[in-house]
Amino acid sequence: MALLGSLATGASGVKTQGKSMQVIGNNIANVNTFGFKRNNVAFEDLMGNQYPQGGSFTQVSNGVKIGSVEMEFSQGAFETTALATDMAIGGGGFFTVIDPATGAEAYTRNGQFSYDVEGFLSTARGMRVQALEVDRNTGESKGLPGSLKVLGLVDPPSASGNGANGTGVRVAANLDANASVKDVPVDPTNMLDTMYNFATSTTVYDPYGNTHTATIAFRKRPDLPEQVDAATGLPIPGTGVRNQWEYYMMLDGASLGQVPGTQIAVGGGFLQFTDDGKLIAATSGSFEAQPGGTGPDGQPLPAGPPRLVPQPVDPASGVPQFAVPFNGEEPIILGVHLGDGFNPDDPTDPRTGLDGITQFAGRYNVLRTSADGNPSGSLDNIYVESDGTVTGVFDSGYTRPIGRIVLTKFDNSGKLAQIGDNLLQETLGSGKKVTGEPGTAGFGEVRSMSLEQSNVDLSQEFVNMIESQRAFQANAKTVSTSDEMISDLINMKR
Repeated sequence: MALLGSLATGASGVKTQGKSMQVIGNNIANVNTFGFKRNNVAFEDLMGNQYPQGGSFTQVSNGVKIGSVEMEFSQGAFETTALATDMAIGGGGFFTVIDPATGAEAYTRNGQFSYDVEGFLSTARGMRVQALEVDRNTGESKGLPGSLKVLGLVDPPSASGNGANGTGVRVAANLDANASVKDVPVDPTNMLDTMYNFATSTTVYDPYGNTHTATIAFRKRPDLPEQVDAATGLPIPGTGVRNQWEYYMMLDGASLGQVPGTQIAVGGGFLQFTDDGKLIAATSGSFEAQPGGTGPDGQPLPAGPPRLVPQPVDPASGVPQFAVPFNGEEPIILGVHLGDGFNPDDPTDPRTGLDGITQFAGRYNVLRTSADGNPSGSLDNIYVESDGTVTGVFDSGYTRPIGRIVLTKFDNSGKLAQIGDNLLQETLGSGKKVTGEPGTAGFGEVRSMSLEQSNVDLSQEFVNMIESQRAFQANAKTVSTSDEMISDLINMKR
C-alpha cells in the first residue's frame, strides 16, 4: 500500500542522509591530514512501483540511495617544513609506495616520509617510496623503479678520467706571446722551474681515492724558419716552427712511488697557435732517449737529454692521454683537455680556438683548472629537486644523485579506493595507471620541504552538514507523518 511505501521512502532518506553525514564528518575529521582529498556524495533515486494514471502507468521512486562517493582531487595548499624528506606534489600524480613484506603497491599524496630500520625512504607505516636509479655522470634515469636506499650510503672513490666524455684534467689559460725562450734542456726525471715558462696545478685522484697534485707546465719553443731545399733553393713547407709551445704533465715523485720532492714528467705534447693567438691543436707527445755518440777522437759521448716527440691523439677521447703509475702500481690513463682547437683554413669550422689555451700578448693568466674524480664519502644529508631527483650530500664535499622519485597517474583518480593510512589503491574504475618522472606532462612536480594540506573547505562542509541535517529531519518527518496516517487509517475501523 502507498502509505507503507512512504514509510520505506522516508526510511531510505533517513538512512542515506545518515551516511552522507558520515562522509561530511570524515571530511571534517581529516581537515588537517596532509594529502587528504575531500569526498563528494552522489545521490541516486531508488526504482519504484508503477501506478495507473489516465490509462497509462507512472513510475514513482521508492526513495534515495548513495550512488557513489568520489574523491575530489583539487590541489591543496602547500605548507613549508624543515625536513628534506617531506615532499608535496604540485600536479596530478601520486607517490608510489610498496609494502616490502608483500610487494603490494599503493599510492599516496601524503609526502610525510622518513626512513625505515633498513634506511629506505618510507611512509610512517613502512611502505617504501619507489624511485629510479640515476647515472651519477649524465644525470639520466635508468632501470626500473625500486625502493630508495638512503641511510648508510657511501660514495665510492673514483679515479680521474681518461678524457672521454669530458673527464680528466681541464685547463684554460692564456700564455704570454712575448714570453722568452728557455735555454735550459728539459729533464723529465727532474723538472725544475727553470725548464719551463708557466705552470698550473690541480688535484687528481687515483683508483683508491687518494689525492695527488698534477701540474701542467708550458715551455715556449723558439721560432725557426723553414728549411731550404738544396736542389731548388725553395723553403720546404712544414719544416719551420712558429707559434708553438710544449707542455708537460708532472707529478711529485711521492705520487709515483719514486723520490719525494722531485717533479717528474709522465708525458707531454705540443700546442700550435695561429698568428693571432688561437689554438689550432693540442697534440700528444712522448719522451725519446737520445743515445750518446762517438767523438772525433773515438771517445764515447754521453747520451743527450730525452727529447719530446709527437704522438697521435687517442681517437676515442679526442684528447691527449698519459699513463700515470700512481704509487708505482699499474698505470691509469689520464686525459688532458687543453682546448678543442680549430682549423683556420676552414671558414665553416664551428670551433673558435678560444675555449682552452690561448697565446695573446699580456701576462700569463689561468682562467680555470679542474679535474674529475673523488675520494670516498659517507652521506651527510639529502635534498630533493623539482624533477624528483634525490641528491646526496657526502662528507667528502661532493654531491651525487642517488635516485629519482617516480609518480603514478590514473585516467580517473576519483575512483581510487581509500585503504587507510593515507594510502590509495587501484580499482577497475580508476582506469589505466601510468608511471613516469616528475616534471613530465600530467605528473606534476615534487616540492621538497613542503607538504600538501587537505583540500577540505570547512565552510563548505558546514553548509553541507546543515543541508544533510535538514534533509535527515525532513525524511524523519516523512516517517513519523506516514506512521500517523497509518495509525489514523487503522483507527477508522473502530
